[in-house]
Amino acid sequence: MATSVRSGMTTWQRLTRRQWSFLAAGVVFGIAQILYMGTLWLHSALAGKEVHLKPITVTTDLGKMFRGLEVAVGKLLGIHTSIYGATTDGIASTGGAFVPGIGWPIVGMAIGGAIVAFAEREHRSWVKYPLRLLGVSFLGGVVFSYGTRLAGGCTLNHLLGGIPMMSIHSTVTVVFMALGGAAAFFLMTKLGLGKYFKHQETRSYCEATDSGECPTYDVGYRWYRNPWYWVGAAFTVALFLVAVVGGLFDPEGLRHLDGGELVAFSKSVAAKGWLYVLGTLFAGIVAGVAMAKSGFGTECALVSLEAAGSMKKKDGFYARLGIPRITRTLMRGYLPVIGIAAAWVVTGAFIWVGWSLGAQPGFEGSVKYQLTAGSIIGGFLLGLGAVMLIGCEIRSYMRLGMGYLNTLIGFIGFAVGYLPFTLFYEGHTSFLENTVLIDEYKWYQLLAPDSEPTQRIIYLVWVLLLAVFLFWLLRRGAANVGVPVHDLRRLNTEELELAIDARAQDGTVGGVPAPEPVPGAHSLR
Repeated sequence: MATSVRSGMTTWQRLTRRQWSFLAAGVVFGIAQILYMGTLWLHSALAGKEVHLKPITVTTDLGKMFRGLEVAVGKLLGIHTSIYGATTDGIASTGGAFVPGIGWPIVGMAIGGAIVAFAEREHRSWVKYPLRLLGVSFLGGVVFSYGTRLAGGCTLNHLLGGIPMMSIHSTVTVVFMALGGAAAFFLMTKLGLGKYFKHQETRSYCEATDSGECPTYDVGYRWYRNPWYWVGAAFTVALFLVAVVGGLFDPEGLRHLDGGELVAFSKSVAAKGWLYVLGTLFAGIVAGVAMAKSGFGTECALVSLEAAGSMKKKDGFYARLGIPRITRTLMRGYLPVIGIAAAWVVTGAFIWVGWSLGAQPGFEGSVKYQLTAGSIIGGFLLGLGAVMLIGCEIRSYMRLGMGYLNTLIGFIGFAVGYLPFTLFYEGHTSFLENTVLIDEYKWYQLLAPDSEPTQRIIYLVWVLLLAVFLFWLLRRGAANVGVPVHDLRRLNTEELELAIDARAQDGTVGGVPAPEPVPGAHSLR
């Protein structure tokens, strides 16, 4: 077996024990999207239904999982509940916001995170967060999940699905996500929490660097003595346990009413079959591995687009704010955007091929996918909440599997954030229906409403432009951090920091000033 010249590890050991580059993670995430869309394609074709190409979505299914937990607890306590949807005799009716169900990609992403933690021999329970940050994470979860209901989906839906689909409402939502993320970034630095902005925590990096890079590392910290860890873990385990039991065994107590008859647990084996369940679960696992192997996410990509130039020119300013050096390298190198753009290209190419073969692009057919005032308000809330969470919702699922404390607490906030929508479901639905700004769903429909061949040409040009954008990001990002392009393609962020240090003998890296240390930091070695 070949041995890596960078670490003395075999290729397999590098793949399993080390983090990946953002480019590699983005490509693998795009493959996860293909697996998911391919599963839905095959499932629909075998059932004789029209095929719609629809990338991974999760937030509606998360609401179904919360509803399932509510019903299960109500049954256990012998009480009738109606928080997450309308009820008839204590069992959710299709007339409410959510029915009990499961999102297999959500379960898969958590499993993917756990697989990476096991392979790297490092569960992230060692990562220590102060109580103040846990409170902000909880509020971030509340703000974020409510934003998903207004915006018709989460950051995964809009940035990793809607953008490569040329969705009009996702484009507008992403613009306001960027504004919300910038506002939260400013807020967090004012609260003195900017030092916790990290895409990923690894013990090996923290043991070899200083406290400015790893404020979460404390050799005396014992996670199992922290009561908040057990609160978050208990909630998460209960939620996933009910969902998986319902999804596999479809107990009568978790079914819902439809026309007076009990219907199977939403997206259970009984409702969808093993092909759908195993295919979407596996797609989620692959996506979770990609994210856990890099810290891949959505909101940091938007912040990177906004802040890369500023962080290159004013590195000392951000250092004084406490932003870790590795995060400044990440941002000014466009690494998160590179991962996102790679996923765009892979996803978009598959959609174009599928469309050419007769499968219709999805994300249309209801007000949820149209541009409304909710896209603007919800988009801002998505960006705000994602940064407060120290990572968007899609990262949260894999971080649950990796054992991050702030994510366990933020996940409870997700459940609370759904409440305004579910308690006032009809009012929210009416608001969205009465504030539609553009009727069309996709930009190519707006540009060529009466010609599908022209629409396909426009879409192909879009995918090619995304590929050009990815190429530009690699070249520009490499120039911003002062390393060759191939380093940005193949190295994870920690290795990139080592490469920068190796080239910084004269205080510069390829003509670019090396990042400054965080003031007041002390060595952990």
